[in-house]
Amino acid sequence: MAASEDSQFYGTWKIIECVSLAGVVEITGIEGTEFILDENGDVSWEVPDAAEHLPFFNCETYEVCPAAGGEPAILKFTGTYAGHIVEFRVDISDDLMLLTYEKCCMLQCQRVAKSLKKDECTYSLLSALDQGFFSDVVIKADSGKEFKVHSLILHLSAPELDWKAEVPPLTGLPEDVLSLSLYFLYAECLPRGLSEATAQRCAKMVGKMPGFSRLGQMCQTFLENTALTQQIKSLISDMHKCTDRINNLFGGRSIDENSTGGDDEDEDDDDDERVVILEGTVWANPAKLCYTVRQAMREEALATAKLVILCDLFAKRKHELSREERHEIMKYIKSRIPIFLKQLVTLLKAIKTHLQSLTQQQRNNIASYLVPEMETILDIMFRFANETKAVLEQAISVSHDKLFGKGGEKTDNNNKGNKKSSGGFILGRTLRHALHVKELKKLKHFHERTTASFNLLRQKRDDFNMKSEAGKVRNVSQALVHLSDEFPFFMMRLKEITAALDDKVTWKEWKYLFKMATAKVSWSLAKVITNKDTLQPMIEEICGIVRSEEFDSSLVALGLKSPSQDSTTKSSSALSGSENASSLKMSNDGDHNTTKYAQLSSIESLCVSPCASKSVTATRALQLFRGGTDADMVFEVVTLPDEGGDIVIDHIEGGTLEGCAGAEGGVKEEGEVEVVEFKAHRVIVAARCDRFRRALLSGMQEAIKRKIVVHDVPSDLFLRFLESLYSGTLDTDGLNVEQLADMMTLCDRYEMDWMKRQCEIDLRGHVDEENALCLLNLADHLNSKDLRDCALRFIAEHQEVIDCDMYDELPEHLKDEVQDAIDWRGLDPHSGRSGMRMTHSCSNTSLSEIDDLAANLSLTDQPTSQSQTTTHVSDSSSSEDLALVEDVTRLEACVEDLINIVGDSVPREELNRIAIAADYDVNRALNFFFSS
Repeated sequence: MAASEDSQFYGTWKIIECVSLAGVVEITGIEGTEFILDENGDVSWEVPDAAEHLPFFNCETYEVCPAAGGEPAILKFTGTYAGHIVEFRVDISDDLMLLTYEKCCMLQCQRVAKSLKKDECTYSLLSALDQGFFSDVVIKADSGKEFKVHSLILHLSAPELDWKAEVPPLTGLPEDVLSLSLYFLYAECLPRGLSEATAQRCAKMVGKMPGFSRLGQMCQTFLENTALTQQIKSLISDMHKCTDRINNLFGGRSIDENSTGGDDEDEDDDDDERVVILEGTVWANPAKLCYTVRQAMREEALATAKLVILCDLFAKRKHELSREERHEIMKYIKSRIPIFLKQLVTLLKAIKTHLQSLTQQQRNNIASYLVPEMETILDIMFRFANETKAVLEQAISVSHDKLFGKGGEKTDNNNKGNKKSSGGFILGRTLRHALHVKELKKLKHFHERTTASFNLLRQKRDDFNMKSEAGKVRNVSQALVHLSDEFPFFMMRLKEITAALDDKVTWKEWKYLFKMATAKVSWSLAKVITNKDTLQPMIEEICGIVRSEEFDSSLVALGLKSPSQDSTTKSSSALSGSENASSLKMSNDGDHNTTKYAQLSSIESLCVSPCASKSVTATRALQLFRGGTDADMVFEVVTLPDEGGDIVIDHIEGGTLEGCAGAEGGVKEEGEVEVVEFKAHRVIVAARCDRFRRALLSGMQEAIKRKIVVHDVPSDLFLRFLESLYSGTLDTDGLNVEQLADMMTLCDRYEMDWMKRQCEIDLRGHVDEENALCLLNLADHLNSKDLRDCALRFIAEHQEVIDCDMYDELPEHLKDEVQDAIDWRGLDPHSGRSGMRMTHSCSNTSLSEIDDLAANLSLTDQPTSQSQTTTHVSDSSSSEDLALVEDVTRLEACVEDLINIVGDSVPREELNRIAIAADYDVNRALNFFFSS
């Protein structure tokens, strides 16, 4: 399907309802389940906790097959459930999608718009540890290095320990262990670049201490996860080594496994002179040649076992890794394929050269020696095929009994004695029944193919045995000639595959193919393990033929062979090829000894602080704030009754309220002012808010008095702000548009960008005819691009909103943007409105914003007296004269107050600019002065 057609599937979908085969809507319990189809071919599921886990929830890759012959498109989910590819027939229209599975059920899905979750922001107090501000405890490492820490934060993270003791906990630990432990206490995660040695020491020394059990578990998981990547690389390295040993056996050259398969190596692909033919090589001695072939078969068997281990390991553990880590593994494996292909080409080239150099007499000698070997091989293959056929028949019988019972009656073992089944259970049972039917069909199809191959093998064996001795020799000799003639074709095809691997196999296709292949290998292995007892004689015979301890250990690791006393200790090395197999452990499962892989989780996730909603420290910090214990600072919120205004920080204790925006009549009496105090903790406030940290470390009154005074903010709104600062989550439930706008302004003032973003997201859902222009102005003032774009789109779609007085009060650059947005929609409702419509590009809009800002800050040569002012006043209006005189008076008063506070060392022109920018408000001017 073309990319443009494929894109209609991208996005988040929610299962609305399930319709049964009879057309009845059933309550199944999976309603509300969401899945995301992204452009990379990945699917991720968000399943409700109460929902039954259904087979297709394991799928993590999807592919859309285009409609053909009047049939609808097919949506394929690739997963590891019983090795199946779960296919849905799909019908999609706009925001609705109907998925039909095997005439079993229909799932109605609706597209949903995903917004940023409020708990996606990580929670950390790490800046306090890094910068050491307000520390009250010093912990020394065994090297003498001192770490300045905070008993308040340490108590939040590990309240079981006494952090104010004379000798604090963790004192005397190795420096790297102490550093890791403190990092965890402040960030609740592991640091990046952590070494395995440090993780091991930390798990041993600290992991069992009170309050550090989670750190010990994370270190152990880190060690196990680190081993996974090493295991995969070691398995691939082992396969490279097996192929190189086969090449060396047949006289080919080794390929460097660290090679990238570049053009420099490709230049030698056609150089047949590299293969040197010596009279004394194995090709001149049939006995040596047969021995070499046996050795090569042993290496091939070992490489195959390693490949099966790799596929099974990835298929079973990929869901416990992050998407990025899975992709890294798949990219690494894809990068090794060209090396394997080059090794295979080298092997084929060596064999081809040797076969073509043989004389007729040499071929006859080899054929004469191989005839008895061929008879033995055909007998073994016939016996193996016969046993495989019997196992398949047994598996088919078991699957049939599972579906229909031994008496042919349909059964459901999972529902015995359960007369009260939920809809979800019924759906799961129905889907599993359909998958079992599909599996039974697949087994029968495989049985038919195996039977045909079995009959063909039996016929070839009988034909070969019926020949005379001379006929057998002649037949083998002709086979060698035919094989020699076919090698060039094989080599050409391999080179084409190598060249097309990167060009024609896209990343999306490779992920799909790799996951599908590993799932099928894992499913096949599970079927073999299920019938291990029946196959045990054949497995033992194969081990006797290969005669390799490493091969035996690989079979033990796969669960195909019971470990002996000698091989138990060697089974781990078969999986990793090195000592890094610590993440695998052997355990007994019922009557069979099988290998269990250690539970793995994402290494990347271990190095990221948890979301605030999942952070233990955040929960305890909020409780600490609400309790008010151990507080060492105060927020004083001063509010003028029934008046809104700008949010300012009073940088002097007891500062005046003169000039506050929204305050009528200048100064309010003390009784008219509402003052509310909130106790807080400096280290948490400073760690969570950069603006507050600068104030508390400035050496000014905030730092000396440990008090920050905030003006004209509703106390309940500021309380919610502080609780969000402590907890890491902003609760906007119950806030109206005006309160959200005030909260967004508050967050912008104190540089709390993540909180500001949450307010912006909520406001985007509240844009309407009454507030669109106000929110556009607010978004422009706070530099909130998404909110501004949302408001502009709404205004362009509802042009009537610009017919109000609020539009005339907008800055000119916003009017231009509104007109541009309307023009982009091909509309121009104000063509008769002279002087209002202007067409500007984005660059002109930006310039107009800069001009407005420069105009506010360029009035440096203001008159210093009222008499001087009158010469510059226009005679057009007495009201304008009065306004200008009042502005100059307020400017003079503001500048004089600034000089009294900051001194006369600051140039007066600079104070003029600050006062004008602050609208002559002393407190705002002080904010601008100290922040700059």
